[in-house]
Amino acid sequence: MARLPSAYLWLLSLLFITGCANTRLVSLHSSDNIQHHTATRVNYLWGLVQPKDIPAQCESQSICQVVTQTNLGYILLSAATLGIVVPQKVVWDCCPPVEKEEKL
Repeated sequence: MARLPSAYLWLLSLLFITGCANTRLVSLHSSDNIQHHTATRVNYLWGLVQPKDIPAQCESQSICQVVTQTNLGYILLSAATLGIVVPQKVVWDCCPPVEKEEKL
């Protein structure tokens, strides 16, 4: 019987130790008219096997904001595999195309 409460205590402490992480990078010029893109990438074997690059696919060739996110499910998967599988969500916003002004 003593083993069951210790397992619950271990699981409970694991849930409270881990948390969701969110890292945000914003450019100097932000805009309300942006295109949102999302991708999830997985690092394998503690980063030894790198995921493929994510094409930005921005018309304006510029990115206004990048956010990397993780959640409890990703953290639990990473902990269960001892860091062999580490998923991460990437969200980026493309800046709107710059319209050229014409002189009259």
